[in-house]
Amino acid sequence: MSLLLGGMVAVLAWQVFSRYALNSPSVSSEEILRMSVVWLSLLGAAYSCGKGTHMSIELLHDLVPGPARRALTMLVPVSFIVFAGGVMIPGGLRAMEIANGQTTAVLRLPMPWIYASLPVSGTLFVAYSLLNLVDLVRHRRDQPDEADKLIAAGD
Repeated sequence: MSLLLGGMVAVLAWQVFSRYALNSPSVSSEEILRMSVVWLSLLGAAYSCGKGTHMSIELLHDLVPGPARRALTMLVPVSFIVFAGGVMIPGGLRAMEIANGQTTAVLRLPMPWIYASLPVSGTLFVAYSLLNLVDLVRHRRDQPDEADKLIAAGD
């Protein structure tokens, strides 16, 4: 994801430079950035799921007693598995099938490459959620570290 973000910064810098310094805007850079944002956001969401720093509402978690709190904590990775396994992976594969034969307007890249971000990130969601569930069952982890929460919150 860092390499993708670095590449996006370079493409964006080129786009700004070509538009204002060369007075000839790059037509391909916008398409590259659009595809990169899709991939980066979905891969970032999967990474956040794996670290346990995804956005959540902790009010209910704080109100319930110990055993119910543990069950509620386990519900989160199970929900990710159900959503990713039931929606992201099959929906992404279906979108790739529908887009087969289509290409992007400027770069003429196959559209299924863009839609592949859904099943790829969905698979990562499932894998990370299974690992998190195993950690919760084995009492290795209850919550993400405070440092991870602060980083995810931008503090």
